[in-house]
Amino acid sequence: MLTVDEIKNVTFRKGRGYRDEDVDAFIDEVIVSFEQLKKEKSDLVRKMDILATRVEQYRADEETVRNALLASQRVADSTIKESNAQAATIVAEAEAKAQKMLLEANEVTAKQKEVYLKLKADAAQLRKELSALYNSHLKAIEDLPTDAVVAVEKQKLDKQYPTKTVEEKPVEKPVLETPVEAEPAKKEVVSQSVEFVASEESKFADLKFGDNYDVDAE
Repeated sequence: MLTVDEIKNVTFRKGRGYRDEDVDAFIDEVIVSFEQLKKEKSDLVRKMDILATRVEQYRADEETVRNALLASQRVADSTIKESNAQAATIVAEAEAKAQKMLLEANEVTAKQKEVYLKLKADAAQLRKELSALYNSHLKAIEDLPTDAVVAVEKQKLDKQYPTKTVEEKPVEKPVLETPVEAEPAKKEVVSQSVEFVASEESKFADLKFGDNYDVDAE
């Protein structure tokens, strides 16, 4: 490939043909075009280098992204697997707990039913006992006499054992004779005895004694 210096230093043999001015002008244009192409080539090479660097960077980034995606996928798979395991464990524990609660509830229900039926049985037994006691009371009440029976029995007894009404006589009070007038000392003793009996409110409190007592005055 020709270089710029070679184009600039090219020489042609003299002879009949092209004019020197035209050849030099064309060479100058070739040089300009060549330099432009060289410059463009340099720009393209630079751009290609940039692109290559970017491609390498993209590849590195792509590898990083791929690794990150793979790592994320592995983490996601591990997380999903762990979550599924935990979910399965939680579900199993919940089912076991629910089963235990159900068994306990069934046991409590069975006990409550047993207690309820026991209370019902006791109530039924109490009803029987109360009914028997009530019937025995009714039988005892039926065996008791009525007013009509009492009236008939009274008529029978009055007829079989007749009785007369006895009038009650008033009880006469005892009358004491007037005591003989005694000596003053003895009379004072009798008076004191009468006052003592009267003060004690005995059954003889209504009796009166003395010289002026009139038996017929009562």
